[in-house]
Amino acid sequence: MSRTRWTRLLATTAGVLTAAIVPVLAPHAASAACVTDPYSGVCVSPVTYKVFSTDGTLAVQKTPKVDNVVRWLKEGDSVGVVCQINNGGTDPYDNMTSHTWDYISTAAGTGWVYDHFITTPAQGTDGWSPGVRHCASGGGSTSSLNPNNYPWPAVDGWVADGHGYYEGECVSFAAWAIRSDGMPHSKSPDWLGDADMWTGAYVDTSPHAGDIAQWYDKVNGAGDKGHVAYVAAVNSDGTIKVYEYNWGPMHRLNIRTIPAGAPSRYLHF
Repeated sequence: MSRTRWTRLLATTAGVLTAAIVPVLAPHAASAACVTDPYSGVCVSPVTYKVFSTDGTLAVQKTPKVDNVVRWLKEGDSVGVVCQINNGGTDPYDNMTSHTWDYISTAAGTGWVYDHFITTPAQGTDGWSPGVRHCASGGGSTSSLNPNNYPWPAVDGWVADGHGYYEGECVSFAAWAIRSDGMPHSKSPDWLGDADMWTGAYVDTSPHAGDIAQWYDKVNGAGDKGHVAYVAAVNSDGTIKVYEYNWGPMHRLNIRTIPAGAPSRYLHF
Protein backbone atom coordinates (compact mmCIF):
# COMPACT_ATOMS: atom_id res chain seq x y z
CA MET A 1 0.00 0.00 0.00
CA SER A 2 1.36 3.42 -0.85
CA ARG A 3 2.48 5.83 1.81
CA THR A 4 -0.18 8.34 0.74
CA ARG A 5 -2.91 5.75 1.14
CA TRP A 6 -1.55 4.79 4.56
CA THR A 7 -1.92 8.34 5.86
CA ARG A 8 -5.64 8.27 5.00
CA LEU A 9 -6.21 5.02 6.86
CA LEU A 10 -4.21 5.68 10.02
CA ALA A 11 -7.07 7.21 11.93
CA THR A 12 -9.49 4.36 11.35
CA THR A 13 -7.63 1.08 10.89
CA ALA A 14 -6.36 -0.92 13.87
CA GLY A 15 -2.59 -1.41 14.06
CA VAL A 16 -0.41 -4.04 15.69
CA LEU A 17 1.33 -3.50 19.02
CA THR A 18 3.73 -5.75 20.86
CA ALA A 19 3.28 -6.59 24.51
CA ALA A 20 5.93 -4.04 25.53
CA ILE A 21 4.97 -1.23 27.86
CA VAL A 22 4.86 2.00 25.86
CA PRO A 23 4.83 5.48 27.35
CA VAL A 24 2.68 8.31 26.06
CA LEU A 25 4.16 11.62 25.02
CA ALA A 26 6.33 13.39 27.51
CA PRO A 27 5.95 17.17 27.86
CA HIS A 28 7.85 19.05 25.17
CA ALA A 29 10.96 20.71 26.54
CA ALA A 30 11.11 24.49 26.45
CA SER A 31 14.43 24.33 24.63
CA ALA A 32 15.22 22.07 21.69
CA ALA A 33 18.64 21.56 23.25
CA CYS A 34 17.14 19.47 26.04
CA VAL A 35 14.26 17.02 25.65
CA THR A 36 13.18 14.45 28.21
CA ASP A 37 13.67 10.76 27.45
CA PRO A 38 10.09 9.39 27.73
CA TYR A 39 11.23 6.27 29.60
CA SER A 40 13.93 7.49 31.97
CA GLY A 41 13.30 11.22 32.33
CA VAL A 42 16.93 11.95 31.41
CA CYS A 43 17.50 15.25 29.62
CA VAL A 44 18.72 14.52 26.08
CA SER A 45 20.11 16.68 23.27
CA PRO A 46 18.28 15.53 20.08
CA VAL A 47 20.25 14.64 16.96
CA THR A 48 18.87 16.01 13.68
CA TYR A 49 17.68 13.70 10.89
CA LYS A 50 15.13 14.12 8.10
CA VAL A 51 11.81 12.60 7.02
CA PHE A 52 12.19 10.67 3.78
CA SER A 53 10.51 8.12 1.49
CA THR A 54 7.00 8.98 2.66
CA ASP A 55 5.24 9.97 -0.59
CA GLY A 56 4.44 13.26 1.08
CA THR A 57 3.54 12.95 4.76
CA LEU A 58 4.47 11.09 7.93
CA ALA A 59 2.25 10.62 10.97
CA VAL A 60 3.57 11.56 14.40
CA GLN A 61 2.00 9.21 16.93
CA LYS A 62 1.17 9.65 20.61
CA THR A 63 2.67 6.23 21.41
CA PRO A 64 4.99 3.98 19.33
CA LYS A 65 2.25 2.33 17.26
CA VAL A 66 -0.11 3.34 14.47
CA ASP A 67 -3.63 4.79 14.87
CA ASN A 68 -2.94 7.44 17.50
CA VAL A 69 -1.91 10.37 15.30
CA VAL A 70 -1.22 13.72 16.95
CA ARG A 71 0.08 15.66 13.92
CA TRP A 72 1.82 15.31 10.57
CA LEU A 73 5.26 15.91 9.11
CA LYS A 74 6.17 16.51 5.48
CA GLU A 75 8.77 14.82 3.29
CA GLY A 76 12.14 16.48 3.95
CA ASP A 77 11.21 17.94 7.35
CA SER A 78 13.99 17.99 9.92
CA VAL A 79 13.36 16.22 13.24
CA GLY A 80 15.40 15.90 16.40
CA VAL A 81 15.70 12.24 17.34
CA VAL A 82 15.84 11.91 21.12
CA CYS A 83 16.06 8.13 21.34
CA GLN A 84 14.90 4.88 19.77
CA ILE A 85 13.10 1.66 20.75
CA ASN A 86 12.94 -1.66 18.90
CA ASN A 87 9.80 -3.12 20.47
CA GLY A 88 6.98 -0.88 19.29
CA GLY A 89 4.21 -1.65 16.82
CA THR A 90 4.60 -2.70 13.21
CA ASP A 91 3.39 -0.82 10.11
CA PRO A 92 0.65 -3.08 8.72
CA TYR A 93 -0.42 -0.53 6.11
CA ASP A 94 2.93 -0.72 4.32
CA ASN A 95 3.46 -4.41 5.13
CA MET A 96 6.49 -3.59 7.29
CA THR A 97 7.34 -5.81 10.22
CA SER A 98 9.98 -3.65 11.93
CA HIS A 99 9.20 -2.68 15.53
CA THR A 100 11.65 0.25 15.56
CA TRP A 101 10.35 3.72 16.45
CA ASP A 102 12.05 7.06 17.10
CA TYR A 103 11.01 9.50 19.79
CA ILE A 104 11.38 12.94 18.19
CA SER A 105 11.20 16.61 18.98
CA THR A 106 10.19 19.43 16.63
CA ALA A 107 9.01 22.99 17.12
CA ALA A 108 5.45 21.63 17.34
CA GLY A 109 6.25 19.19 20.14
CA THR A 110 7.35 15.62 20.75
CA GLY A 111 6.03 12.28 19.50
CA TRP A 112 6.83 8.90 17.94
CA VAL A 113 7.55 8.18 14.28
CA TYR A 114 8.23 4.91 12.47
CA ASP A 115 11.99 4.71 12.02
CA HIS A 116 11.81 3.40 8.43
CA PHE A 117 10.82 6.89 7.31
CA ILE A 118 13.67 8.73 9.09
CA THR A 119 17.24 9.10 7.77
CA THR A 120 18.79 7.33 10.77
CA PRO A 121 21.42 4.66 9.97
CA ALA A 122 19.97 1.44 8.59
CA GLN A 123 18.65 -0.90 11.28
CA GLY A 124 20.76 -3.91 12.20
CA THR A 125 19.40 -7.39 12.69
CA ASP A 126 18.61 -6.43 16.29
CA GLY A 127 16.31 -3.63 15.12
CA TRP A 128 18.54 -0.81 16.36
CA SER A 129 19.97 1.96 14.19
CA PRO A 130 23.72 2.06 14.95
CA GLY A 131 24.71 5.18 16.87
CA VAL A 132 21.17 6.24 17.78
CA ARG A 133 20.56 6.54 21.51
CA HIS A 134 18.32 3.86 23.02
CA CYS A 135 15.41 5.12 25.13
CA ALA A 136 16.38 4.33 28.75
CA SER A 137 18.88 1.88 27.34
CA GLY A 138 20.70 -0.70 29.39
CA GLY A 139 21.51 -4.40 29.08
CA GLY A 140 23.66 -5.34 26.13
CA SER A 141 24.28 -1.83 24.78
CA THR A 142 27.75 -1.71 23.21
CA SER A 143 30.11 0.65 21.39
CA SER A 144 32.27 -0.36 18.44
CA LEU A 145 35.19 1.85 19.53
CA ASN A 146 38.59 0.13 19.39
CA PRO A 147 40.63 1.58 22.29
CA ASN A 148 43.86 0.34 20.71
CA ASN A 149 43.49 3.04 18.05
CA TYR A 150 44.26 5.77 20.58
CA PRO A 151 47.23 7.59 19.01
CA TRP A 152 49.31 7.99 22.19
CA PRO A 153 49.31 4.56 23.86
CA ALA A 154 52.64 4.70 25.73
CA VAL A 155 53.77 8.20 26.69
CA ASP A 156 55.88 8.43 29.83
CA GLY A 157 56.31 12.21 29.88
CA TRP A 158 54.03 15.21 29.62
CA VAL A 159 53.12 16.08 26.04
CA ALA A 160 50.16 18.22 25.01
CA ASP A 161 47.71 16.37 22.77
CA GLY A 162 46.38 19.47 21.01
CA HIS A 163 42.91 19.11 22.54
CA GLY A 164 43.52 20.60 25.96
CA TYR A 165 45.04 17.57 27.71
CA TYR A 166 48.28 15.64 28.19
CA GLU A 167 48.75 12.52 26.10
CA GLY A 168 47.98 9.35 28.03
CA GLU A 169 45.88 11.03 30.70
CA CYS A 170 42.34 9.76 31.38
CA VAL A 171 40.84 12.99 30.04
CA SER A 172 42.87 12.82 26.82
CA PHE A 173 41.73 9.27 26.13
CA ALA A 174 38.08 9.94 27.03
CA ALA A 175 37.97 13.01 24.78
CA TRP A 176 39.57 11.05 21.92
CA ALA A 177 37.01 8.27 22.41
CA ILE A 178 34.10 10.68 22.04
CA ARG A 179 35.64 12.15 18.89
CA SER A 180 36.33 8.70 17.45
CA ASP A 181 33.47 6.32 18.34
CA GLY A 182 31.24 7.19 15.37
CA MET A 183 28.22 7.77 17.60
CA PRO A 184 26.10 10.93 17.48
CA HIS A 185 27.40 13.60 19.84
CA SER A 186 26.33 17.21 20.24
CA LYS A 187 29.04 18.66 22.51
CA SER A 188 32.82 18.76 22.17
CA PRO A 189 34.81 16.91 24.84
CA ASP A 190 37.90 19.09 24.32
CA TRP A 191 39.37 21.69 26.69
CA LEU A 192 37.13 20.75 29.63
CA GLY A 193 39.87 20.72 32.29
CA ASP A 194 40.51 18.08 34.94
CA ALA A 195 38.25 15.04 35.16
CA ASP A 196 36.25 16.44 38.07
CA MET A 197 35.45 19.57 36.01
CA TRP A 198 33.85 17.76 33.05
CA THR A 199 30.25 18.38 32.05
CA GLY A 200 28.42 16.78 29.14
CA ALA A 201 25.54 17.83 26.94
CA TYR A 202 23.43 16.24 29.67
CA VAL A 203 23.92 14.07 32.73
CA ASP A 204 22.73 10.46 32.75
CA THR A 205 21.67 8.79 35.97
CA SER A 206 22.17 5.41 34.26
CA PRO A 207 24.90 4.42 31.78
CA HIS A 208 24.68 4.04 28.02
CA ALA A 209 27.37 2.90 25.63
CA GLY A 210 29.24 5.98 24.44
CA ASP A 211 28.76 7.86 27.72
CA ILE A 212 31.64 9.07 29.85
CA ALA A 213 31.70 7.64 33.37
CA GLN A 214 32.85 10.30 35.82
CA TRP A 215 34.20 9.87 39.33
CA TYR A 216 34.28 12.76 41.77
CA ASP A 217 37.49 13.42 43.73
CA LYS A 218 38.69 10.38 45.70
CA VAL A 219 35.49 8.40 45.07
CA ASN A 220 35.89 4.63 44.62
CA GLY A 221 39.58 4.79 43.84
CA ALA A 222 39.71 8.06 41.87
CA GLY A 223 42.46 10.60 42.59
CA ASP A 224 42.15 14.13 43.88
CA LYS A 225 41.24 15.41 40.40
CA GLY A 226 38.55 12.80 39.81
CA HIS A 227 38.56 10.36 36.90
CA VAL A 228 36.78 9.78 33.58
CA ALA A 229 36.41 6.61 31.52
CA TYR A 230 34.61 5.65 28.31
CA VAL A 231 31.59 3.33 28.65
CA ALA A 232 32.13 0.59 26.09
CA ALA A 233 29.24 -1.68 27.10
CA VAL A 234 26.31 -1.86 29.47
CA ASN A 235 25.66 -5.42 30.62
CA SER A 236 22.38 -7.00 31.67
CA ASP A 237 23.82 -7.98 35.08
CA GLY A 238 24.17 -4.37 36.23
CA THR A 239 27.83 -3.97 35.31
CA ILE A 240 29.54 -1.82 32.70
CA LYS A 241 32.71 -2.28 30.66
CA VAL A 242 34.96 0.78 30.57
CA TYR A 243 38.02 1.79 28.58
CA GLU A 244 40.31 4.21 30.39
CA TYR A 245 43.84 5.52 30.74
CA ASN A 246 45.86 6.32 33.83
CA TRP A 247 43.97 3.96 36.15
CA GLY A 248 46.86 1.95 37.52
CA PRO A 249 49.96 2.11 35.28
CA MET A 250 50.71 5.69 34.25
CA HIS A 251 49.50 6.62 30.77
CA ARG A 252 48.51 3.09 29.80
CA LEU A 253 45.23 1.54 28.63
CA ASN A 254 43.10 -0.23 31.22
CA ILE A 255 39.93 -2.24 30.50
CA ARG A 256 37.71 -3.38 33.34
CA THR A 257 34.15 -4.41 34.17
CA ILE A 258 32.69 -2.65 37.20
CA PRO A 259 29.30 -2.13 38.89
CA ALA A 260 27.25 0.56 37.16
CA GLY A 261 27.01 2.34 40.52
CA ALA A 262 30.78 2.74 40.92
CA PRO A 263 31.15 6.04 38.99
CA SER A 264 29.60 9.17 40.45
CA ARG A 265 27.58 9.94 37.29
CA TYR A 266 27.50 9.56 33.50
CA LEU A 267 27.99 12.30 30.93
CA HIS A 268 26.52 12.14 27.43
CA PHE A 269 28.13 14.18 24.69
